[in-house]
Amino acid sequence: MKPISRLILLTLFLIVGIYALAASAWKPHHNWDMIMYIAAAKSYEESDVASLHTFTYSTLQHSVSDEEYKSMVQGEYRQAIHLDQSAFKEQLPFYQIRPLYTGLIYLLYKAGIDIAFATHIVSGFAVFAGLILLYLMSASILGHPFAYAVPFFTLIFGAVDIGRYSTPDGVAFLAVMLSAYLFVKDRIVLLIVFLPIMVGIRTDLIFYVIPLLLVVALSKSEYRKLATISVFVSVLFYFAIGVLSNNPGWSTIFYFTLVQILTHPLSEPPVLVVNHYLNAVFRGLKSIPGDSSFVLYCLISLYYLGALGSRVKTTSLIHTLRSPATSLSIVSLFFVLSHFVLFPVTWSRFFVGPYLIGAFSLLVVMTDCLKMKTTAQQGAAPDGNSAALHCRR
Repeated sequence: MKPISRLILLTLFLIVGIYALAASAWKPHHNWDMIMYIAAAKSYEESDVASLHTFTYSTLQHSVSDEEYKSMVQGEYRQAIHLDQSAFKEQLPFYQIRPLYTGLIYLLYKAGIDIAFATHIVSGFAVFAGLILLYLMSASILGHPFAYAVPFFTLIFGAVDIGRYSTPDGVAFLAVMLSAYLFVKDRIVLLIVFLPIMVGIRTDLIFYVIPLLLVVALSKSEYRKLATISVFVSVLFYFAIGVLSNNPGWSTIFYFTLVQILTHPLSEPPVLVVNHYLNAVFRGLKSIPGDSSFVLYCLISLYYLGALGSRVKTTSLIHTLRSPATSLSIVSLFFVLSHFVLFPVTWSRFFVGPYLIGAFSLLVVMTDCLKMKTTAQQGAAPDGNSAALHCRR
């Protein structure tokens, strides 16, 4: 890109990034999960449940408005967590499985920042940093005018929103952007080392980490051994986090979230049956038409898969996977689909990073198609290392 185009693009990204950071600081969404993430972070130094419970709700009361506080302690479930310390204790494992996110909150708290404020400002800074990485990729790979569409896709897919929540989703977005940046810049050793760490942000990212490592192993034979080791380390991290946090596992989380909310899911574990799962899948499928982000991503992916199919007809699958954008797009699609199969909801906060990778990959195709058309008269071909697919006329 020309310097002036790069400057314009940087300005657009900075506007979105500063807006996300400001919204995180001054207009956060005080979601209920904030309570348990405060507790999970504080539990690094406080093991007594009674003290932890008192600290958490005292902090909450001083961090939100009276109206918000009332909404967080009213209702059968929320009131039980507020009044019953045993119920409060049994919720903790669901939040302690995000040690990197809760660890960042704890570090900010120890640095003197209010722990409740830290739960969402971490997300704001993570989104800002992720947008900068996305800018760097856009400026170096995408051409004019397609690069200018990326900042608007970040707004469409909700990057600003995840910066306002007290959840690990903003940090997960940063992690996905960093992995994409390392991959497209061919920093493979750093990527292989970094990917297992992502599991500590959100354990479901294992379904992004493992496929990407497999792609590295398939497409870059010189890193196959390191990638294989990283796969085993990632799986080890995944199970270690679950065991150390005393997390009950997928079936309980599924039941708790999509079947019935439970105040004592550990001491009174539920039984998930096939009918529960099928009903949840049906509700998830039924909700898809009402989720514009999910629908847009599906349309982008369908078009991209069609273009990919045309490409595979003229070259090998391994050669196609050597295109970073193509590989990332496939890995992201696998993550979205597998996540929906295991947890059939279309909540955008889980998918902002993969959504943007899908949009970015499509823009790479459009950029390369434009290059092919502009160089056709000279008989030149696009760069063999690019993500160019077959350009339909």
